[in-house]
Amino acid sequence: MMRVLFFLASAATALAFVPPVNTRPHEAAPVMGASAAEEPTQSTGFCLALGASVGYAAAAMGAVSRQGRVALKAEQSPPAAVARTPVAYPIFTFRWLAVHALVVPTVFFLGAISSMQFIQR
Repeated sequence: MMRVLFFLASAATALAFVPPVNTRPHEAAPVMGASAAEEPTQSTGFCLALGASVGYAAAAMGAVSRQGRVALKAEQSPPAAVARTPVAYPIFTFRWLAVHALVVPTVFFLGAISSMQFIQR
């Protein structure tokens, strides 16, 4: 059942990126503001949001279906010899600061240099 849902979710996501086909090839191109009865078109953002939501729903369904199996496997395993205590590591370490102190100006200057290539006199 999950494979069928995964396939349908994948197909729906792939269909979001297919451009609409003009079924009336002999029709003239509409003039801007010519008629108010134009067919509404779906934007690319809407299609991307639809694909992302379908993908998220498929991932959530997969996580829910695995939840019972993981809990049962954890109960069957022998207890750990030593209980591990969680450790809260700092986010901003000296290494993080050193790397970002070098990377941020480097990326800024590379962007500035590359943008100078497009300056016209």
